[in-house]
Amino acid sequence: MNSPTLRRMKVSSEQELGNWLAKHSGEEQEVKVVTCNRKSCNKFVSCERVRGALGDHGWTAGARCMLNGNLIGHAASHA
Repeated sequence: MNSPTLRRMKVSSEQELGNWLAKHSGEEQEVKVVTCNRKSCNKFVSCERVRGALGDHGWTAGARCMLNGNLIGHAASHA
């Protein structure tokens, strides 16, 4: 996964993440799931929850990185 070039998909809740993953489960692709950090508590989705949701929908979790401001990126692929 080449992280800088991945398409970003920002989510603000576990439900939003689950819905997006289910909708795109038939596609082979690599994306960067972008969430807010703990300081944005009303939009925070933990790393464990992101990895769990990815696994539940057949996606593979990759590296995690800090992005600008209060954002965290989680690389994910689906083959």
